[in-house]
Formats: sequence, C-alpha cells, structure tokens
Amino acid sequence: MKQPYGLFLVILLGLSHLQTSAAQEVQLEKIQVLEHGDHDSLVDFIPSVTKLNGDELRQKRRSTIGDTLQSEAGVNSTNFGPNASSPVIRGLDGSRIRVLQNGLGTLDASTQSADHNIPIDPILVDQIEIVRGPMSLLYGSSAVGGVVNIVTNRIHHQFSEGLLTEIQSQGETVNRGISSSARMDYGKNQWMLHLDGSNKNLQNQKIPGYARTPLERSTSDLESGETEPFKELINSESNQNNVGTGVTKFFDKGFLGVSYNFFQNNYGAVKEQLVDIKMQQNRLELNGEYQLNSFFSKVKLKSIASNYHHKEVESGEVGTIFNNKGNESRLELINQQDNWRGVSGAQTQIYDFSANGNEAFLPVSKNKIFSLFTYQEYVLPKHTYSVGARVETTEIDKKNSSNFAGEETFRLTNYSGSLAHLYKWNDKHSVSLSYSYTERAPTFQELFANGAHIATGNFERGSNSLKEENAHALEVSLKQKTESSQLVFNVYSQFFQDFISLSPTGDDDADSGLPIYEYKQVNAQFYGLDFEGKHLIAKTDAGDLKFKETFDFVRAKNTTENTNLPRISPARIGTGLEFSKDRWSTDVEVQYVFQQTKLAANETKTDDYFLTNVGGQYSIQHTNSKFDVFLRLRNVFDIDARNHVSILKDVAPLPGRNLIVGIQWLL
Repeated sequence: MKQPYGLFLVILLGLSHLQTSAAQEVQLEKIQVLEHGDHDSLVDFIPSVTKLNGDELRQKRRSTIGDTLQSEAGVNSTNFGPNASSPVIRGLDGSRIRVLQNGLGTLDASTQSADHNIPIDPILVDQIEIVRGPMSLLYGSSAVGGVVNIVTNRIHHQFSEGLLTEIQSQGETVNRGISSSARMDYGKNQWMLHLDGSNKNLQNQKIPGYARTPLERSTSDLESGETEPFKELINSESNQNNVGTGVTKFFDKGFLGVSYNFFQNNYGAVKEQLVDIKMQQNRLELNGEYQLNSFFSKVKLKSIASNYHHKEVESGEVGTIFNNKGNESRLELINQQDNWRGVSGAQTQIYDFSANGNEAFLPVSKNKIFSLFTYQEYVLPKHTYSVGARVETTEIDKKNSSNFAGEETFRLTNYSGSLAHLYKWNDKHSVSLSYSYTERAPTFQELFANGAHIATGNFERGSNSLKEENAHALEVSLKQKTESSQLVFNVYSQFFQDFISLSPTGDDDADSGLPIYEYKQVNAQFYGLDFEGKHLIAKTDAGDLKFKETFDFVRAKNTTENTNLPRISPARIGTGLEFSKDRWSTDVEVQYVFQQTKLAANETKTDDYFLTNVGGQYSIQHTNSKFDVFLRLRNVFDIDARNHVSILKDVAPLPGRNLIVGIQWLL
C-alpha cells in the first residue's frame, strides 16, 4: 500500500455493520431492471442488478459510459484513454456484453476495437442499469456476460402536464474542459415533447508523470514525429456535440413515441499521437405499448434505425472509414395472471458493416439475427421459480471488397435456456440460485478479420471454421433489504466450451511487423464474487450519515492450456461515507485496487493503488425551480494509477488530480 489508508478502511468497514439506535426509517431506492422499471415485476429477483440515477449518477459521471461505471462492483472499463471506453463485466467485454440504449442496441463500432467510443454522452443520460451475468435469454447471445442499459427520456412513458427545463454546465481542471447541456420537456393534451442538446470541449488530459512506464520507455521507440508524453497525455483532446428530440402521444391504453438523435465526436486516438477519429451517428427510435384485455396484458414494440460512421485520420489524411447501418426491432407480449408472469417476444437485428481503407482489417459484411424468446416466473409467498428459453439464428454474409477477395456465408442457430429459484425466508432476506446455458455464434470479426489492427498493435486473423461458443453459468446470491440498509452478495462461476480467444501465434506479419494473433477456440472458466452495500448508520437532527461499500474479485483461465486469460481486473475494495442535511451534502470515497500478478503470456503486471474522491453539493429550492451547485475532487493525491484491463495500461495512466465544479438549474 502506497498511502496509510489501511486503518481508515478497517474503521469504515466496521462502521458499515453497526446497529445503531439512532438509525430511523429511510426509504432506499428500489432496484429496477431495464427501462423505467418495465420489467421490474418480471426479473426483480435477478441478484446482480444496479441502477444509477440522480445525484449518484452525477457523482460518478465521466466523459464515457465505460469510465462512468468502472468503480461499480464487478464492473470495469476498457479505458482506451479518456475518449473511448466500454464496460467490462466480470472479466468479459466486447461482443459478450450488450450495451443498450433504451433497450435496443447502439449499432456502432465499439465492439470492433477498443479505440472506438460508444456514441452516447453521459451528461444527457437519465439512468444507467447494469445486469451482471448472463441476460442472453432476453437480449441475445451477445449478452452472455451482462447488460448495460442506458436510459434517456426522449420518448416518455408517462404523461406530465406543463414545462420542465434543465440546464447543466461543468468545468474540470484535468483537461481544462467545459461540458454543457440543456433539455426541455413539455406536456399538453396528452402529447409530450422533448428537446435536448450537449457540447463538450476537452483538452489533453493531465497525468501525474510519464505516460509510458519505465519498461515501455526502455524497450519501445516512439514513432517518427511523436514526443515523450510527460504530465500530459498527448492527443487525448475531444470535441463532442449531441442533439436529440422526441414526441410522444398518450392514449387511454398506451402510448406511441418517436425520437431522433444526432451525435458527433472528434477525438484523438491516444495510442497514436498523429491519429484522430471523427465519429458521427444518426439514430431514429420508435417506442410504443398498448394494454390488452386477454391472457397477455400488454404488447410493446420498439425499433431503431441507425446510420453510423467514423473516419480515422492520420496527419490530415483519411486512413480507414468504418460504417454501420442497420435496424434493430423488438416485439414483446407481457403476461401476468394469478401466480404466473412473464414476457415472450421476437427480436431482429439487421445491419451492414464495412471498413474501407489501407488499414482496414475487417471485411464488408451483412449481418442478420432473428430471435424468439420467452421468460416466465411462478410466484409464491416465499418462493419464486423461473424458466426461460431463446432460439437465435445468425447469418453473416462476407462481401467481396477491395481488401478482402471472395464471398462467404456463415449460418448458425443457437439455443439458450435458464432456470432459477428465489427463496425469501422473511421480508428482509432472500437467497437465489440461478443456472443458464448460452450458445453464442462467432461475430464477423472473429470469422473474417485479416489485417493489421493498429489500435491494439496486433495483426488479427479470423477463422471461418469457428463454431458456436457454449457457456454454463451458475450464481448464488444473498440479499438483505431493510429500511436502513441494502446488501447484495454474489458468488458466480461461468464455464465456456469453445471459448473464442484472440491468441498469439508466435509469428510476426512480414509487411507490418506486428505479432500475429489468431482467433481460436479453447475451454475457459471465469469465477469470482462481488459485493455491494448501502447503509444508513445515523439519522439525527444534525444530519444523516450513510455508508457504502463494494468489493469484487474475478479469475479467468484458459483451462485447455492452463494459463491465465489477459486483461482481467484485479481484486478491488471500495468504501465511502456521505453526510447530508437539508440543502447540502458531502461525501468521500476510497477505492483500493490490488496488484495484478495473475498474468497471461507477454502481459506485464500492474501495481496496487488507492484512488480517493471527495465531493459536495448545495441546493437552493424556490417555488418553481431548483438550483444546485456541486464540486468534486477526483484522485485527490494525484496517484499514478494504471488499469490492468486497458490495452493501453503501459502507455496511458488514469487521469491525475481533477477538480470539477458545476451547476444544475431545474425550472
């Protein structure tokens, strides 16, 4: 340990379990699952669910979705610099984690490369919902590791009369950045109108010392025209613009809404000082539901159309252009009768993906996925039993293109199922056991990649002989929920047969000089535990004192070769205190990340470190408006920390000390 926090952690952990007579009633937030609680009655027993909104989301908000969630129990981030980061859940990422926006896919290029950001601005997000562990039955085989659902309010689910306006702006010192947003919701005559927009200008990110580790500086030379980054992460700036609008019509038995979102982001690719990415997406969304008077109580329809593209520009010259254009639609029938409740439906994903240019390592492909699914629960006073099933057909057509000659077609049908049992021995405590089996078809990247992937520094080679990946998952969860505390403790294990792994061949590509990595299939096991708790430990006239704690641990092994899998998060422990009274609140949180020594071949270790954050907020309430002033100091002691999960851990540390000051005005 590099700072004398040990005693502090012990004291805080001890306080979390005090039973104090001063604790009074407090209404804790109800954990919901996916999209404004629509499925709360269907899958609320799933143990590993977290919801972030309101002040808690604002405290944790970063410039990307992945970094916003990286301190949650069981969740980390790919952390490709400050501008590109995706969630990693229990050691799984990429095509095994589904990132959704309002329950449907983002249809971008974020799963194809770590330097591709998710086209969503966290400052305009109303709620983020995290499901750890398999959700393949409801959301497809690419959710074998979990789901992150990002909820916006462009399409309303409830009618509200009148006008609500929100304006927010914040500045931060670590990148001399300014972020601003504005939104308006107006309701009249059963119509709701929504408008929003945001702008973000961030300069190069400050860091505690050298960007590259001593070993990296001694063994790897910089490219021509690059300089040694010191105290500043070169080419980490970004400029982002976002505009959205939506309109919703409410009926006696339902609603129908449409929305449009334009997202633009120009940012530097940290690994290459002379490369910038210019990203743009147009997204059109439809969402509606109608109540029925039959066995099915409700029918719901969602659909999105997306046109995404980005250019990778080196020294002013366009190198590679990525495009993803397609549609995802979902029809659900909700049933709730006596002790039975559930959801059944169909889902389609159709999209065309292409990468064109001298450095393109992926072919042009047309992708079609069609699924049927059902998930049912039988509810008794102390027991809840559930069963689910999904069948999914995948078709991938590789097209003849300039970099990839010939056409190929890949078709596969996958089957998934689950069983679970929840037992409540009283109103406050429950234990659940869940089992799931998932089959996942290979992606077009795993099948057909063939070229230098500059962002990762590898030459990637796919294999069209890959078959489906099978996963067996088992999880036990203990939950406590009282008026003053909430605890969730999960133990899990996931066994993969024919796990698709990007593995080194030991050879170098003759043209690029990069090491050749090939997608091959091995057996693998992931296991671990995660814990999160929230407690009210004192409620007095002087104010309320709350305590939070998290812990997670994950191990992942290639059991075929008895080796460690790469980029697995080390164990982490987090503690925090929050004190609030009337109009103001303050908080402090500390996270300790252990050293990672369970290394894959050619992987370097990362040291342990502490990250400390403090913050405060003051609210001014008027009759028809509310004004909040907030500040936050992150990485208080300017620690040089490196995220083991990141491909860039040896060349790009986490941000240095950062003071954030902002305002939010509701009227």
